[in-house]
Amino acid sequence: MSFKNNKLIQSVVILVVTTVVSLWLYDVLNLLNIAMFFMIPILFSALHNKKNEVTMVSIISIILFDVLFIPPRFEIMVHDTNYLISFIIMFIIGQIVYKLAKNASLAKELEISKKIEDTLLESLSHELRTPLAAISGCSSSLLNSDLKLSLEDQNELIENIDKNAEDMDKLITNLINSAKLTNGVLNIKREFCDIQDIIGSALIKTEKEKLATYTNISDIPIIGANAILIEQAIINLLDNAFKYGYDVEVIVFTRALGVEIIVSNKGLIPTEHEIINASKPFCRLSNSKSHRGLGLGLHVAKLIAEIHGGQLTLSIDKIKFIANLYLPKNLP
Repeated sequence: MSFKNNKLIQSVVILVVTTVVSLWLYDVLNLLNIAMFFMIPILFSALHNKKNEVTMVSIISIILFDVLFIPPRFEIMVHDTNYLISFIIMFIIGQIVYKLAKNASLAKELEISKKIEDTLLESLSHELRTPLAAISGCSSSLLNSDLKLSLEDQNELIENIDKNAEDMDKLITNLINSAKLTNGVLNIKREFCDIQDIIGSALIKTEKEKLATYTNISDIPIIGANAILIEQAIINLLDNAFKYGYDVEVIVFTRALGVEIIVSNKGLIPTEHEIINASKPFCRLSNSKSHRGLGLGLHVAKLIAEIHGGQLTLSIDKIKFIANLYLPKNLP
């Protein structure tokens, strides 16, 4: 860990500087001022370190103050009990400040957590309510005998119900999978899987108005995986590609220890500096503002890859958004 990030080392350095400065100014300062100097490393440690570290810095500070400045100097003896009281007060102040800093930090974390929770619930409520309202409106229209709907209008309403029901199913599936995968409660049962069959099934389920170009570069080996979860990961990648772009391509080829599946698209792609956050949960990027979603699709695909010992990497190649899903063979 670097010096910049190690608060214990910084506390020790401050203590050393405090000791040197106090010795240098010993003939100018009185003991009260020197005692105040030695409170600096104690307070700094109390604000930034753990309890044991605060205790250690406090004790070392008190010992240095006693040995180097309290008569008789250069002895660990204290002849005046008033100094003992001062030492106890220095130690107690360090512990009190540590407790206050910890409570303040916890309060801040709770506040941030509450804001995240409120935002998530608001987003979840909106994203589920929208397709539900569409389904309710369409079904009410179909059931209303006063509306003399043509066969074409009825079919359009039925298609709208089907589309919104599918959207709800995807939202709920990703939400449940995200919770289970994150908390490790999903039982992963591996079996022999044909990746080409899984990709074919995923394409059938996602190709609606748009079609993808599928390229198989080499003979693809059988791998050991949970076929349902792998299909879900590929569906999420395809949904993402179809939703935000066009010219969707799927390329699969063999690597030394596994299989690599690349899903790419042109069109609405995020900026390069956003890519690092693209697979984080509930993260919606600049290109997703006009589209429905919770920001869980790529996150769930990443979790599925990782529990199989693989990985999902995202990148931009000029005008293309590229999702690279690697899965090891891991035969059962």
